[in-house]
Amino acid sequence: MNNTSRYIANLYNVLLNVRDTLEFTFNREHPTTVYNARKLAIEEGLRDNSALKNFLDNNGDKGKEIATKLKEFIDEIYGADSTVLVVSGDQIRVDHTQHLKIYEYVVGIEETLRDVILSYINYARQHNESEEIITKLVVTDEALYRAALNKVVLADLEKSFLEFNKLMNESKGQPTPQSNFIVQNEINKYAGYLRFSRAHTHLIDNKSLDMLDQTIQLVEMVEGRRERRDNKSFQLLFQEAREGTDAYLRSAEEAWKSAYRPVFDEMVELAKQARENANNGGDNN
Repeated sequence: MNNTSRYIANLYNVLLNVRDTLEFTFNREHPTTVYNARKLAIEEGLRDNSALKNFLDNNGDKGKEIATKLKEFIDEIYGADSTVLVVSGDQIRVDHTQHLKIYEYVVGIEETLRDVILSYINYARQHNESEEIITKLVVTDEALYRAALNKVVLADLEKSFLEFNKLMNESKGQPTPQSNFIVQNEINKYAGYLRFSRAHTHLIDNKSLDMLDQTIQLVEMVEGRRERRDNKSFQLLFQEAREGTDAYLRSAEEAWKSAYRPVFDEMVELAKQARENANNGGDNN
């Protein structure tokens, strides 16, 4: 990779670990080692001489705004006083009632960092420094991120919608403070994250857009803005959306792994060479 590609790869490492924070919403074990690695990678982005810190320092108020958001993210999600992710021995305890806090940070930061990376890719293209190894990585990453976000947010949307319907049945169709709370503080927010993702996608292939559009259509049905297709039950509609997203996600993950491996291998080799050079320099003193 040339120097511009390496610079973009360093920026991407922060984006990658912000994205992977979504995995903590999965109801499974989360090793502390993985948590520490993600936290360190995001913190590295704000350290002096890092690619991201260089960008932030050279972009005035916008850079300060991004830096502030990243610091808040680290404190609120990965910080010692976080109530969302809590270190408990060799595992992380996740407060699964606070998924919204994870989405609130990840969704905004992902789009911001992706825009920064795309601006450098455009710069590379304009200066004949563009390399497929990086452009392919960024495209496959976006496909994986959109599907992963769809998967986790849809799961939470379905839970909230089921609880909403249960409350409405109990009240014989009359809104209650509890049902209104779910709509305003859960369903509307989940719908907002899914719409925000769809509105900001750079993907133009039909497979990707069909997957995202199926989700938005389901959101509109949940909101009562669109009639249910073929009068299907919501249970079936959520199942179809879930299966469509999962199938896309499997394919997207394989494509991303194939694109990520050569970038990862080269960055590891560069880090190794840097350590060796530093050691040799130390020996000569």
